[in-house]
Amino acid sequence: MAEISNNSVFLEGIKNWFLENHIDATVKAVLLIGSWAENRAKELSDVDILVIKEDQTPFIQNVKIPYEDRILDVWYHNEGYMKSTVNKIIENLGNIYQISLYLSFTKSCKLWYEKDDFFQNHFRICKDWEWKPEHRIFIKMMGEPPVSNWAMKAYEENIELLSLYENRFDNGLAVTHRLKDYVEMYKETEEEKVIDLYKKIISLYSHIKTEREWTEVTDSRKAIQEKNWSLALVSLKDVLYYLLKRYISPPAMELRDPGFWKLVEERILPQEYISALELAYL
Repeated sequence: MAEISNNSVFLEGIKNWFLENHIDATVKAVLLIGSWAENRAKELSDVDILVIKEDQTPFIQNVKIPYEDRILDVWYHNEGYMKSTVNKIIENLGNIYQISLYLSFTKSCKLWYEKDDFFQNHFRICKDWEWKPEHRIFIKMMGEPPVSNWAMKAYEENIELLSLYENRFDNGLAVTHRLKDYVEMYKETEEEKVIDLYKKIISLYSHIKTEREWTEVTDSRKAIQEKNWSLALVSLKDVLYYLLKRYISPPAMELRDPGFWKLVEERILPQEYISALELAYL
């Protein structure tokens, strides 16, 4: 799909409407984030908005708000949670993921509103972020490699992902646990394979209960609509990973620990999972 040509006019209309209808005394800042903030939005792209509030419960909440023929994907974050996250002592990879969430916002967001210089005062720490060398230990994970073909392919992909973590880490950049966020992981693939994999994974996904649709599921569907097969494939792999995490309930381990794939291989999985794994990785 082509990129939208009149971004500024389109976004100004949304900004004015949102600030007029969704701002109260508890709102500390409103940021445009995601593809629209980064000037890479496509025709089907939702508009992602971050609202930081002083009394937000739960600490993070996602709400879909209709606007004309669009959906505003609004994320409400608690002010105290945000402050504690960007200032926390890093003790594991999960902490790195959490801090990275705000790092990613500050690199490309557009500030729509702030109260009492809130954004400038509290996000300043993210502007020149540097990960400390001793924190590299949290991304130095190997795990015992599996032996089956599909599990070994998944394991090798996981190791490759960790190498990209290190590169970002060395440059003070955000580290996320989604394959989708690393263009280096995109591979050429065929439409037929992606459509088949989508059907298999959505069938598995339909059997679980969730409060809202997983972002990765939405990503895969939109990528297919846009005929972006490489993006669809990595998004579907993300969905499959989280489905497996739920199914096997592994002992406490960091997200994207390569040792996960040995655990998956050793479990007796339903044929539906095996079929999806073989299609995704072979």
